[in-house]
Amino acid sequence: MTPEKTSEPDEYSGTAQTGSSSAPISPANSDPALPSFLTHPKKVDRWLLTALGLITVYSLALIPLRAYLLINHTFLYTLLTGSSLSVLSLAARTPSQPLLWAGLVTVAALSAVKFPVVYFFMGKHWGQAFLDWIFASHTPLWYRKLEGFVQRHIYFCLFLAFLPFSPIPATILVAIAGIRRFKGWAIAGYVFLLALLLKCFYLYLGVTFGEEIKPVLMTIDRYMMQATLALMAYMFIVVWYKNRKKS
Repeated sequence: MTPEKTSEPDEYSGTAQTGSSSAPISPANSDPALPSFLTHPKKVDRWLLTALGLITVYSLALIPLRAYLLINHTFLYTLLTGSSLSVLSLAARTPSQPLLWAGLVTVAALSAVKFPVVYFFMGKHWGQAFLDWIFASHTPLWYRKLEGFVQRHIYFCLFLAFLPFSPIPATILVAIAGIRRFKGWAIAGYVFLLALLLKCFYLYLGVTFGEEIKPVLMTIDRYMMQATLALMAYMFIVVWYKNRKKS
């Protein structure tokens, strides 16, 4: 599947985007100026910025409650986050109930893709300026090296992002799909299918091995989370240092 072509300006990004969408996205600019969707937000910009703020608050608020909800309110945690570990726990506690399993993985998959869908619309309406803003005009080395590959093989990269314990940020990939003007229904359906397959894998682990495997998975998950947070901290430190040198 190839992205749709467009030659019309993007009325939301504040910059004209011309030419075929099959052309590669240009690397992030070094211009530190704020994008127009922040300085002169339109109605849709305000809605998307509000959604981004709510997503951030929602995600941060769940961090200290993660262990408590996972242990004591497992289904609620599944509903709120689409957690794969909660799917495993519930599957281990409810053997031989295929109808319940089907509903469980569906709910978990829908919950897991609720935020990436929002990022798709952010990428579609704000264009490359959205990524420049996220990266504070300092595009990470990994993205600069892999930019062309990601743009040409977005479906394969999304597949990699939904592998168990994958460190690849699916939200950024979905935003890139929006920037590239892929069809929204195709990306949404594909991401939901990948999330569903991932939840089915954890369902299988829960049914087959029970909750005995859960501590191992939680340990791996904790180390992956720590590695991700460390990389984020490194990125912010690098951005801060570069901005300090400029000033």
